[in-house]
Amino acid sequence: MNMTAAADPALSLEFRRIQAISSRGNQRIRVTPAGEVFAYLEQRDCPRGEDWSAPWPDEPLRRLSPAEQQELARILVASGFLDLPRQIVAAGRDGFRDEIDAALGSQRHSVTIERAPAPAAFVHLRAALLAIAGPPFSA
Repeated sequence: MNMTAAADPALSLEFRRIQAISSRGNQRIRVTPAGEVFAYLEQRDCPRGEDWSAPWPDEPLRRLSPAEQQELARILVASGFLDLPRQIVAAGRDGFRDEIDAALGSQRHSVTIERAPAPAAFVHLRAALLAIAGPPFSA
């Protein structure tokens, strides 16, 4: 992107991995328009129907630089994420559901992948978010 940071459209992203059987190990990562990165890894088993035992942390893990925000926006657009179908679901009862909600300026798109292989566009954006969150989210 060749725009200045002030002219870049606001970016926000949220990734959630929700397991079918137990909430222990559920993950969520959020990047705010201000570049704040929040991450939460569920450590407990929640009551049936609940995915999280606590709200988002009060303090961000870190704040992305304008260059990091621009790179995330580039990945979002260049990967083709905004063109993916809203849902890619395979039959079954076990497994997990990955969700990404993205907003770039006035563009909004959400994609849910459930028990199915994720397309490359989803994989690239998810990998970028996991890397930004760092351990234990990234390998």
